[in-house]
Amino acid sequence: MKEGFRQSMAWLHTWTGLVVGWVLFFVFLTGTAGYVQIELTRWMQPEKALQSSVIVPENEQMHKAYNYLKNNPDAQNAEHWGINLLTNQRGADDFAVNWTSPAKEEGKRGKYNKEVLDLSSGQPVSEQIQPRETGGGFTLYRMHYALHYIPYDWGIRIVGICTMFMFVAIISGIITHKKIFKDFFTFRPAKGQRSWLDAHNVISVIALPFYIMITYSGLIFFANAYMPLGVPMVYGSGEKNTERYYAELYPTNSRFNKNDSAVPPTMGEIQQKFVPIQPLLAKVQTEWGGTQKIGQINFYPDQGKTPAKIEFYQTGSDSIARKRTSLSFDLYTGQKILQDQSNQDKAPMVFGTTVLGLHEGLFASPLLRILYVLTGVLGTAMIATGLVLWTVKRRPKQLKADRMSFGHSLVERLNIAIIAGLPLAIAVYFWANRLIPADFVNRANWEVHSLYITLLFSFLYALSRPIVRAWIEILGLAALAYLSLPLLNFITTDRHLGVSLLHQDYALASIDIGFIGIGLILAWATYKVWRKRDSILKLPVKKAKKQLALKTENSTELQGSKELS
Repeated sequence: MKEGFRQSMAWLHTWTGLVVGWVLFFVFLTGTAGYVQIELTRWMQPEKALQSSVIVPENEQMHKAYNYLKNNPDAQNAEHWGINLLTNQRGADDFAVNWTSPAKEEGKRGKYNKEVLDLSSGQPVSEQIQPRETGGGFTLYRMHYALHYIPYDWGIRIVGICTMFMFVAIISGIITHKKIFKDFFTFRPAKGQRSWLDAHNVISVIALPFYIMITYSGLIFFANAYMPLGVPMVYGSGEKNTERYYAELYPTNSRFNKNDSAVPPTMGEIQQKFVPIQPLLAKVQTEWGGTQKIGQINFYPDQGKTPAKIEFYQTGSDSIARKRTSLSFDLYTGQKILQDQSNQDKAPMVFGTTVLGLHEGLFASPLLRILYVLTGVLGTAMIATGLVLWTVKRRPKQLKADRMSFGHSLVERLNIAIIAGLPLAIAVYFWANRLIPADFVNRANWEVHSLYITLLFSFLYALSRPIVRAWIEILGLAALAYLSLPLLNFITTDRHLGVSLLHQDYALASIDIGFIGIGLILAWATYKVWRKRDSILKLPVKKAKKQLALKTENSTELQGSKELS
């Protein structure tokens, strides 16, 4: 190895970051948006009630939902019932029931059915007030680990490979910057390449533990998919052996611990044997006290190994280790069922659930959720500055040659299309939510189509325009799109910023405020590029031509002096 170890790590850091940088930018940006998927979905369904509305007591909600399931012919043949209660907790803004129909084919899951109920009548909400169909924040969340328009298994593996590259880039970047903490306090503005490097260093160090955690935990999420031979080597291949692995891993999960030799009864067949439900609800409320809210209730028939049971879940959890507090009761006797937590307390399971819990951040308080979003934005900026730095560092050589190579030009255009175009595309996704008619067929799909059409347009636009102008125009359009979203919301709905603030629905208001903040950041970036437009390309070109002319003049003079001599 002719080069030193740190120089080799610098090469590895540069090229691992570049090869998958655009996918990682997509993953980080959509993942950051997906972290607030609940709030985004509420914003994208303005027909829903404000969160500060009066909440109906839990026992009244359960009584209406349970009666609907008992009297619904479609739910009588179901193999599972579920009730979602409406509370003032994050993510519990639907009063709904659901049931799973029996699977038509062996090894397949049955159809999942959901019905949103009216709080006053307990019947399905009318079509006039039914929330519009939308991809919501969940679609952005799903994109960040499975991409879109490609098979799910391909998507998670592509993202997994890119995540591994990012993990390598982070570790090699730490090794490369031996003065990493000194660099954190060093920023030299208006110095071209030096400024971009300083910005990349500062952003990289400021939330370095978060980047390591979020990247490593992302790999843990799909560990079995990335290392597919682990389970077959121990349990054997085939679906049955895989089910056996999960049955041992989650001994209390009815899905993996049912007796396949017996067909489980439908909910309608055994419903008459149930004990009264309201006393069980009262037991749960007494045990949890008045501070905890019941968010979900599930009914399961006899599963062979387990009796028919009812499960009560809290709306959320402050546990990092992805633990949802629950209580279960036998539906025939009303006796409390003690859950087997033997696996949950083992070190590997605790480690795995804790790492995954940190990645999801569901335990976070409102302040900590804001920090999650900010560090996600910083991670996106870290990737963006690294991609731009690659081009800035190599641009002078390209300009001296008076012609950009195909590879360098492609990287420049891809940077514009992704770094400037993806924020614009996501803004168009929100615009489409408001502008596509609520009764439009497949409107949720067309919201997503509008995002990718805009992304494709950004790439084609970047190819057809001068580099600096493309940066300014796409960034400026994205800034305008975000700054206009609260105004669009005001014109098209009655859930605009003024209403949400007046009713103290701060979670909903935070989305409009966030759009304004993103718009201002993009407007600032547009201004910075516009102000430096001459120094980005024009002045270096003039300088390169001047140097070339001076070199030619010197060589001419030298040739003349030789002839005279």
